[in-house]
Amino acid sequence: MRILLVTDGIHPFVMGGMQKHSFYLAKFLARKGVRVHLVHCVPDEVAGREQERTEFKDFDAGNITFESLPFPVSAKLPGHYLRANKRYSAQVLQRVRERLGDFDLVYAQGFTGLAFIEARRRGELRIPVLSNLHGYEMFQAPPSFRARLTRGPMRAMAKRISLGSDAVFSFGGRITGILLNMGVRKEHILECPIGIEEQWLVEKVAAPDRKDRVFIFVGRDERRKGVKELSEAVSGLIRERVTGFRMHVVGPIREENKVMDERITYHGAVHDEERVQALLRASDVLICASYSEGMPTVIMEAMASGLAVIGTDVGAISQQVSDNGWLLTKPDPAAIQAAMLEAIRLPAEVLTAMKRCSLKRVKDQFTWERVIERKLQLLAAWTGRG
Repeated sequence: MRILLVTDGIHPFVMGGMQKHSFYLAKFLARKGVRVHLVHCVPDEVAGREQERTEFKDFDAGNITFESLPFPVSAKLPGHYLRANKRYSAQVLQRVRERLGDFDLVYAQGFTGLAFIEARRRGELRIPVLSNLHGYEMFQAPPSFRARLTRGPMRAMAKRISLGSDAVFSFGGRITGILLNMGVRKEHILECPIGIEEQWLVEKVAAPDRKDRVFIFVGRDERRKGVKELSEAVSGLIRERVTGFRMHVVGPIREENKVMDERITYHGAVHDEERVQALLRASDVLICASYSEGMPTVIMEAMASGLAVIGTDVGAISQQVSDNGWLLTKPDPAAIQAAMLEAIRLPAEVLTAMKRCSLKRVKDQFTWERVIERKLQLLAAWTGRG
């Protein structure tokens, strides 16, 4: 099988869940003998030097090639991100147009498949285009009135790509429902979760601290991540003089969203994966109370570290969280606070059982070694459908 994998960035050069997914997808496809040509965007000084990085040392160099071009710079006017993506997709197509016969299909991450879809519609492309838009956040509950007003163009672009692709990937959960409501035919929806490497798995779940329950949040301070609501929940616990907890916050959090208390430690942006891993393993409960998500990698990392999870029922989080945590209907501060309070008051053996459920679930369903087998089945079914 020969795949053209197109993405607007790849870990570790570009940060983000989709970029990390592209990294692991390329890695494990190549390990399985798939010939992968990965097109991504990096600064000029990085181009052509991908495999010099230690992160790529265990890639199968014989089955993967890299090609890069800069992401278009666009004036910060309304719609600039979509315009930049359109130009980037067109530039990628132009770059590989003469070599498209070398591939069995195009796997396009995010909005990068638009030019390929249009070329397919015009009869200029003979191989299938499979798209993965990940979370479809623009179809989920907006965190603010401003977000509601600005999501129209994003919805239109997502619908154009989803309906124009030969097939689209879904992480399951509410994302499949979004696609069906959009009009994508069920047989063209390919359900497959994200994965996590086995090296993330702890051998044994750590028992909760006898004195304090340790919570952790890992993420960016953007409105849809519910950082404001989480801060209000923590402030509520402090006002009510609740004891028996501590919290780590990993990510660049604005001062107005910080809660000043000796039990809350703000670590800022942490790019060292081993340090993030150590903080997770020193915690009991991950909080991911977002307004919208796909299938968060951070929840996979927390489960593999043996943590219970407080999450909202958005995207595909219901695939990750059930008897191993608390699934909230929305990121309401009162609901987050109530879940945290329950976690604080749970008997140690009950919380330990929830933590063990997390580890078992990720071992059984979500390691990349398992996920890639499902991905290969789905890809093989579309190979040769010219």
